[in-house]
Amino acid sequence: MTSLDPVRIPVPIGHELVGTGPIRVVIMNDWLCDTSTWEGARVYLDGKRFTFAFADLRGYGRSMGRTGAFTLVEATADVLALADALHWDRFAIVGHSMSALVALHLAQHYTDRIERAVALTPPPPTGFGADDAMLSASCGLALADDMTRQTVFSQQFGTRLSPGWATYKASRWRACADPVAAAGYVAMFARDGLPEPAARITVPVLAITGEQDAPPMRSDAVIRLLTPLCDQLTVTPLSDSGHYPMQEMPPLTVAIVESFLGT
Repeated sequence: MTSLDPVRIPVPIGHELVGTGPIRVVIMNDWLCDTSTWEGARVYLDGKRFTFAFADLRGYGRSMGRTGAFTLVEATADVLALADALHWDRFAIVGHSMSALVALHLAQHYTDRIERAVALTPPPPTGFGADDAMLSASCGLALADDMTRQTVFSQQFGTRLSPGWATYKASRWRACADPVAAAGYVAMFARDGLPEPAARITVPVLAITGEQDAPPMRSDAVIRLLTPLCDQLTVTPLSDSGHYPMQEMPPLTVAIVESFLGT
């Protein structure tokens, strides 16, 4: 046991199983939504080759109302507890945005459990380096009313995607995330990053980037930041996608993920 070893919990986080195949995969949610972000992509999944556990971290979707510290180490414990409950000794892990850090942490420290890891539009492994003011502003957004959220989303997404996209994302965040949980997770990706950002990852890792995303999450930055950590890294850039490839380019994203996980 080390200081990074999480304490296992008996009750698994909320989840839904899709498929009955022999390749087992846990898919986690991002900061702005539960795993319903994948709804438009699920129709393309190969349920004969894979079994997918769509897992909502504490405070999101099927795990709304679940209190906690809302940290990376806690999320890691929750994923392992879910796998234990499913009797999955080994499985692949897929993280998106903030939960990509959870996937990378699992791949670093639990090679006996993790076969492969996918990081979709991952933040830097050391976090974004937010100062106190930036951290406070992000937490404030998580706790803000719908109008404030929609205004921010319109500024962030509205220049490339439709105005309805900003409205949809704001409404989904309200519907599927506890504001206190969303505020709690901010430190994970905005400031802290991985507890041991230099620890090697020996299992195969796929990073999918959206080249219309923020610069720190585009392929050039991801290659530069993850190559020193990963012994087996594949980076696949999507030139016409932003931060949500499973919604912006669902069939292609599924094909890339399944090709990597089924290798």
